[in-house]
Amino acid sequence: MDLSDEAAAAAVQPVSDLRVRLEALRAEGEISVQAVEGAFQELGLPDAVVRGDEGAVEFGAAAPEGGCVFGEVRHDAVLVEAGGYIMDGGCLPAQ
Repeated sequence: MDLSDEAAAAAVQPVSDLRVRLEALRAEGEISVQAVEGAFQELGLPDAVVRGDEGAVEFGAAAPEGGCVFGEVRHDAVLVEAGGYIMDGGCLPAQ
């Protein structure tokens, strides 16, 4: 779904902060569901959906003004983006 301009602007800082925190976890070799959940809690992004294993963790959470912050952390990369909700209203597809 589309993300409003206001919601996109409000997500810029959380996306940046999360990217920095997840890059630190990646550099430390701390890729895990628990570590990524902790990063979301530290940054005040509640109710994150986090799944994966020590090889790759994907995540999605509600952004401050609507929409989602989502992405993935792997040993070789961190991807964090903001966008609209998926059609079922969540931030990650159901598994």
